[in-house]
Amino acid sequence: MTVTILVPIYGVERYISECVESLMMQTYPDIRYVFCNDATKDKSIEVLKETIEKFPERKGSVSIIENRANKGLGGTRQRLLEEIDGDAFAIVDSDDALPHDAIATLVKRMKESGADIVEGAYSEMSHGTLSPPVLPYQGRRKRYLRKLQCQNIVSHRVWGKLYRRDVTKRVERLFLEGIDYCEDLCATVRLAAVASRTYTDSVVYHYRTDNVSSYTKTVSEKSIRSYFKAQREILRFYHFLGHLPLSVEIGLMNSFRECHRSAISLQLADDIICYIPQNLTARLLTPLLRSRGVAYVIGDVLYRITRMIIAGKRHK
Repeated sequence: MTVTILVPIYGVERYISECVESLMMQTYPDIRYVFCNDATKDKSIEVLKETIEKFPERKGSVSIIENRANKGLGGTRQRLLEEIDGDAFAIVDSDDALPHDAIATLVKRMKESGADIVEGAYSEMSHGTLSPPVLPYQGRRKRYLRKLQCQNIVSHRVWGKLYRRDVTKRVERLFLEGIDYCEDLCATVRLAAVASRTYTDSVVYHYRTDNVSSYTKTVSEKSIRSYFKAQREILRFYHFLGHLPLSVEIGLMNSFRECHRSAISLQLADDIICYIPQNLTARLLTPLLRSRGVAYVIGDVLYRITRMIIAGKRHK
């Protein structure tokens, strides 16, 4: 099984060497590497090339492509998907790193299970220290899907996983230019509906938390707009499937709660998402979540109770 590792590059001069070394030192032999320069302004690409030179045995398996103009994380990841060469792929952020046996562990589990997606445990990495492992959700597929659709219950990360190549054919434009925040949510909530998943408790990813310039550390109105765009694509996808589960609507309604939390106009969410409630529960909750004062407080409590019931009280 040939695995392609996809890595977007932008503004990671301080971290890229550690990332690339961890990729080149994988114990699994059959790996292709594709790095995409998203018009970075620092010396990330110079450091990338210098690091690759340290691993001549892997050099022939490396490709470096370039965006003429900055596409952002969503657009760059989508372009990288077009460069997959092999049977499976993994997505790695260029300020993170992999344990040396990560790909071998994921490939073994994929072959054993026959699943489309294998998710592993991860550790947070900060100033050279690793946290205790964060294990993947281990319940049944339907319960996992509902929790994922409800949002903010189980992880929606795209890294730390191995994907079969053909899953990219089941979701049109898994990543989209202009969605650079919550792009993982957008991809995972759609993909989980059409692909099988399994897991391993082995740590397969080291997620950096000390990079203050990462997308997750810089939430702004632009980020909120990106979140609403992600919600719009989720809504379109389930409309295309012909069924909008209440669990998906629970996730979509979180946009109104985000407007209240971030002091963003509710009209902005309406204009971008174009969401019209369908299930009776959603039609009852939405006016409350769009209200102010006591009505909103009541709506928020009812929303959280409903989400708990739909997703399941127990972590299964």
